[in-house]
Amino acid sequence: MSSCGQKSSVPKMLNIPTAMVSIDTIARLSDEIQCHVHVDFTYINDRKYSICNDSLLRMGLLQPDYFSIINDKKLTPQKAIPIFVRQYINEYMEIAKLILQKEKDKSNLIGELTIKTELRAANNANITALSHIAINNGNGQLTKYTIVRNFNPQNGHLITLQEEFGNDYKERFTKEIIEKLIDREALESDDIAGLQSKGYFVGIDPYPTDNFILTDDSIVFIYNPGEINQKEVRVVVNN
Repeated sequence: MSSCGQKSSVPKMLNIPTAMVSIDTIARLSDEIQCHVHVDFTYINDRKYSICNDSLLRMGLLQPDYFSIINDKKLTPQKAIPIFVRQYINEYMEIAKLILQKEKDKSNLIGELTIKTELRAANNANITALSHIAINNGNGQLTKYTIVRNFNPQNGHLITLQEEFGNDYKERFTKEIIEKLIDREALESDDIAGLQSKGYFVGIDPYPTDNFILTDDSIVFIYNPGEINQKEVRVVVNN
């Protein structure tokens, strides 16, 4: 992980009660086809936040994102997380069987999915939700990434950069992100080509990601591996 300009400060406390739904299970179709799923999903432990918890389940914190298109009923973590785990395992097993049928030399397909979410105090009275995801589709390669959402706990409304900082947020934060990265790599001012030679924004225009942690005094932009660099990149700018 690489970072830029990260501040050292005491995190603001989250003054809302939380709880967790945890599931850890291994599904075994045979010795060659298995799937281990571990989910720790943190939610707000208060009935008056039921709308917010429904929104939490639809934010894409769970991957694959099964719930964002379900609109006919309210979701609760206690019911939704077991459904998510069962659906993921069923899909994994079906895909694994097809792979073994086509690729007879495959010795095994032992898959694993781990999702751990957390809630933190964000700017003002808002909340930041982080989802730490690790997935192995059975090919032996582990992929890790982080999904971040900021929201209003009263109604579950997702907070966007445009809402917080106006229509010119892209230009403003793109400039600041570039400056932070150039400074980190000890390059000359405005050396975009030099930044690209270091593996940043190759073949794409620089941009502020929607994956960000919002606090009272800063924004932490989190670029996942393969997004703007081969590694995870975190850039902190003042807000």
